[in-house]
Amino acid sequence: MSRIKVALTGEGTYPYVTGGVSTWADLIVNELKNIDFVLMPILMHPYVKLKFEIPKNVVKLVKIPLWGTEEPTEYVKEIDFSDTYQMKIKTKQEYEAQKKLIEIIEVLLDFIYKKNDDYEMLGDYIVEFHDFFITFDYHESFRSPEVWDAYKKKLQKVLDLQEEDLPTVHDMIEGLRFLYRFFITLLAPVEKCDIYHSSAAAFCGLPCIIAKKKYGSKFILTEHGIYAREQYLFASREGVPVRTKEFLLGLIYMIVKLNYHFADVINPVCDYNKRWELQWGASEEKLHTIYNGIDTFIFKKMERKSNQRPTVVMVARIDPLKDIETYIKTCAKVKEEIPNVLFKLYGPIVDKDYFELCHKMYETLELKDNFEFSGLTNNPSLAYNEGDVVMLTSISEAFPFVVIEAMACEKVVVSSDVGGTKEVLEGFGSVIRPKDIEGFSDAIVNVLTNRYESAEMGVLAREHILNGFTIDDMVENYQKLYTSLYMQKGQNNNANGIYF
Repeated sequence: MSRIKVALTGEGTYPYVTGGVSTWADLIVNELKNIDFVLMPILMHPYVKLKFEIPKNVVKLVKIPLWGTEEPTEYVKEIDFSDTYQMKIKTKQEYEAQKKLIEIIEVLLDFIYKKNDDYEMLGDYIVEFHDFFITFDYHESFRSPEVWDAYKKKLQKVLDLQEEDLPTVHDMIEGLRFLYRFFITLLAPVEKCDIYHSSAAAFCGLPCIIAKKKYGSKFILTEHGIYAREQYLFASREGVPVRTKEFLLGLIYMIVKLNYHFADVINPVCDYNKRWELQWGASEEKLHTIYNGIDTFIFKKMERKSNQRPTVVMVARIDPLKDIETYIKTCAKVKEEIPNVLFKLYGPIVDKDYFELCHKMYETLELKDNFEFSGLTNNPSLAYNEGDVVMLTSISEAFPFVVIEAMACEKVVVSSDVGGTKEVLEGFGSVIRPKDIEGFSDAIVNVLTNRYESAEMGVLAREHILNGFTIDDMVENYQKLYTSLYMQKGQNNNANGIYF
């Protein structure tokens, strides 16, 4: 059998950003040395730096920055400036081109506002959308007055409103801006690969759909977080205006449904995710859970001096989804019973405004002697081992690496009840309702005041991880999946069934 070629797509992850999804991707690519990978990361802007060393079996890396660019083509397409210039001229001169783009945008609006649910047809339009920008310039096309007028008229039609009742100009601009930015994904060259593998039911799935339509490539969707849920949380938290929010969430709904429709296999990283996927229209026969796995030779108990102070550790980026506020408030609560307790937070600042909010809370609660912002760590195993207990306070997760990594280090974990955390942690730690300060503090105090029982539970936690949550378990499952789909593709898609 010749080498399988897999295109791995993702949003804001490997190999430019650290985090759980990036860890997963890095393990897959490094461990499956018999497979060639094309990496297609969607990025916030084009100026990010690599955070991972690129393995030799990565044959191509295509960056797709959505923001921070005036001319997105120059950062995604591998063409000369002179060719871009000629495309701009062609786009300005040929009105037929504008008519085609207008047709595509009108179709998108029908789906965004749920006036159409023929996702097979939408897949055909996504391919046309991609092919359109092989010939015509992206920036020049979207900025034309004809596109704006048609967009506005179509909005009026799908919303069934009089012109004076239409969304504000700001709302309409934001809607078109969302289309412009998110569909930059379509500019990326989609080459022929046996399998396209997306790490989210998001815009990073669009190249997978195009490849399936054009080349018959197989499409795997591994859902780490539930993209739809996280975007709903974002829109609610950020106070997005009602009409803009309606457009954004309609767009997200469309993209999620489109991914679920075209994916050959959907691999949630925990059974919890299945409930959301089924609710959003995924076919049950496509769903096959593959749990994340870790390197238990790296994540293990380290012999070190006992802490002079009772110590709690959390490893998480400083981001609203991680709910650092609850971690800080829990520290203040535990301090009432254990005055010399120390809470340490390891993780990068990804939201500066949120960090300022958290730091102000830390100062208000007078925690300078009990709480430490410990910064980014390059050795999470060592960080876990610094604690007597490890905590996670997220309000949204899928199957967090933090939990299984800490358990492998023989640490009792106290985590919020999110995603598939309960599937691995129940019986080997504590699962608490999100934002339940009393529940978190009681669990922490119990661990810190019952050292012997906690040590025994930590040993059992590691044994649990060794039986189903290792790198070997995860990699073997993906190797079997890739091979099964590759063989199906080679048999003209007549084979049935996914084999694990």
